[in-house]
Amino acid sequence: MIDRYKKSVELDPDDVDAWINLGDAYYDEGVFHKAIECYKKSLIISPYFSEVYNNLGLAYSMIGKLENAKECYLKAIELDPEDANIYYNLGSLFEDLENFDDAIEYYMKTLELEPSYTDVLNNIALIYRDRKQYDLAINFYERALKINPDDPFLFNNLAIIYFDKKNYEKAIYYYQKAIDLDPQNADFWCDMGDIYYELNDFINAIKYYRRAVELDPYLIDAWNDLGLSYTFNEQYLESIECYKSALEIEPNDVTLYENLGFSYSALKDYDNAIKSYQKALNINPDYVSVLKKIGNLFYKINQNFKEAIRYFEQALDLDPYDLESRQMLANCYEKLENFEKANQIRKQRSNWLQN
Repeated sequence: MIDRYKKSVELDPDDVDAWINLGDAYYDEGVFHKAIECYKKSLIISPYFSEVYNNLGLAYSMIGKLENAKECYLKAIELDPEDANIYYNLGSLFEDLENFDDAIEYYMKTLELEPSYTDVLNNIALIYRDRKQYDLAINFYERALKINPDDPFLFNNLAIIYFDKKNYEKAIYYYQKAIDLDPQNADFWCDMGDIYYELNDFINAIKYYRRAVELDPYLIDAWNDLGLSYTFNEQYLESIECYKSALEIEPNDVTLYENLGFSYSALKDYDNAIKSYQKALNINPDYVSVLKKIGNLFYKINQNFKEAIRYFEQALDLDPYDLESRQMLANCYEKLENFEKANQIRKQRSNWLQN
């Protein structure tokens, strides 16, 4: 298409439609700088096309020139104040600028012209949700659902708000609506699993997370949360398999190695637990919780107090106010019969507790 429109503008450089079509072709191909050039040339020929100013604004937005985009949208409105799409684009631009009051203002103007614009209702609801103005957000989602009752994402977004409000009964209701409308959406199943996980209903959490990874084997959060659910249900072998599956996708995730180490430790497979924790530290040497876990294993299981001291001291270098690490460090020195050092550390700990 691009070559065809290029020939058109070569044959007639004053053909405004040819320049617009060429700009649209470049835009569709993601060549936004070229699209901008073409739209500008069309406006030199005929500066009264609001749609071209709107498209020019979109192209500027795509390359991050938001102030230029805003000028184009405002010019488009000046030429055609009844075009709802332009107000919508301005609302989106102000969202990108994190100017949410102006975003809502222009979204509301969009709705004055096009009351059934569900994307606008959804965007306004998202802004109110981020502001924790949940009742306003719910109102806009309910308005959107009256217009489009078959949109699973609207049900899903409404469920998220009830989840945030800790109204889990309604959250389950709306997540189930979303799943019924789009049963192949792995994220919906994962979100439902999150509710049951929050309720400590790990049997149902496992059910929904398992379905999520069946639908999308690359959904790392679902693999991790499935592993955690198995862990809390004391099914440690199953949790290990989940963490390993997630690590095949993201081999540099320190949290997965930490969780894997915990499951090995629960099975009393301390060698593999330490190996997992050390892999986490290879990725992030400043991971305090893992330093403490390894220190505890060397102290309680291996009774290698010198090695335990090394890990607790690293943890305290990163967080000097970690009272648990300081207590364990004192215990290690006591086991090594260095009572003076142990008492000195305990005295520091006691002073911090008092302060």
